[in-house]
Amino acid sequence: MALRHPESLHPATLPNCKCAYAGSAGEETERQAALAAQLPVWRANLPILLEKFSRIPDPRRPGSMRHKLTVLLTFALFLFIFAYSSRREANRELTRPTFWELLREVFPEIESIPHMDTVNRLLEKIDPDQLEEVMVQTIKRLLRNRQLQALLVEKHYIVAIDGTQKIARRWPWAKEALHRQRGEEVSYAAYALEAVLVGPQGVTIPLLTEFCENPAGEQALFAKQDCELKGCKRLLVRLRKAFPKLRLMVVADGLYANGPMMTLCRQLHMDFMIILPRDRLPGVWEEAQAIRKLEKDQTLKYHWGNREQNFWWANHIDYEFREAPGSRRRLKIHVAGCTETWEENGEKKEAHWAWVSSRPLTKQNIVARCNRAARHRWDIEENILTEKHQGYQYEHAFSLNWTAMKNWHLIMHLGHLLNILTLHTEALMGKVRELGLRGTLKFLRETWMHRWINRDQLLALCIKAPRIRMAF
Repeated sequence: MALRHPESLHPATLPNCKCAYAGSAGEETERQAALAAQLPVWRANLPILLEKFSRIPDPRRPGSMRHKLTVLLTFALFLFIFAYSSRREANRELTRPTFWELLREVFPEIESIPHMDTVNRLLEKIDPDQLEEVMVQTIKRLLRNRQLQALLVEKHYIVAIDGTQKIARRWPWAKEALHRQRGEEVSYAAYALEAVLVGPQGVTIPLLTEFCENPAGEQALFAKQDCELKGCKRLLVRLRKAFPKLRLMVVADGLYANGPMMTLCRQLHMDFMIILPRDRLPGVWEEAQAIRKLEKDQTLKYHWGNREQNFWWANHIDYEFREAPGSRRRLKIHVAGCTETWEENGEKKEAHWAWVSSRPLTKQNIVARCNRAARHRWDIEENILTEKHQGYQYEHAFSLNWTAMKNWHLIMHLGHLLNILTLHTEALMGKVRELGLRGTLKFLRETWMHRWINRDQLLALCIKAPRIRMAF
């Protein structure tokens, strides 16, 4: 099977074959093995998440609480872990006795069955910063335990940044929503900036989200609004505040190839590799081409997968830009380019790439910075598409209350993170190569819901200390 990338863990296509089980006994064995691989990840992470949930101040009146806050947030988490499409579907499926009885055996702390409307009312009152702190602490624990060390490139963790629309309606559903006019039609949308860890293996780990939102008191219909570049600046500052000592390299598309953004990365001590389109920074392009003609030895040929690559680079380019009215600033930047050729269906194809780099480029680092770091900016696009169309319902309005919408979004990222950790264990990678990521999650959900494992087997799995070996 062809791979999407020479280092990728995931095949580009799945096997086209019939079911391999000779009988129900074979299927039962496979399902029990899959559950035995998932449980250690749950038992290593869910109790810690429950403990962190318990630290969030409960905004409800003490006399009105029927369910613990940890129970409500855990059921919201399972909505995304099992990839249900809506609160209604989660209400139907998560309250089934078969699932409920098995779950209670593993996590006796979950002592009641809430309605998803109750969960939503809670999320309308919780400060999103508190749930985001749970996410940050979870990532920090993974970093401390060195479970993500394989994602390092040039001793840096690669952070991809991109924005996408989350919810859009034709009526003013939230005063914070951005508004856009096309002809006579006005739409009101929530727009989110995402930051994810990406690695050469094709693994993506959700980090932080920054929502573009108008000031709460803004009433003028087309006053100056928030935008992606403003949101990205806030996101980078928050990212550095959350991980003050972590070596980070930012990879992003051509929208961010501008002086203020590169200056902010330098101020925050973040490395960067940003796509440089042909129509951006014409002065930089002109100087890079001039240096390229003078420094003819600054080239490298490299064989990458099924592609032949010709790299070139130009270092120490002075880029001057206007920082504010009447003031200008100068940056020293570096440019890398690549022309690659390959054959596809008997036809020869060619592609051209270019990036602006914060560090000088050499024969020793050009391949790592371009192929193993910058090229994986595309992984955030695949991550967003996965969350939109493969079970996480990124664009679904779980709530039209702005605070609850942000909290549902954060819990979605937590559920996605737990699934990523589950699917990238060595015990489950064989099943992932057979069924794909989405197919394996469906396989696990069916195993929980249709009692393919009995109580004694489940308790035997819970007695063992969780041992997890990641495949990346």
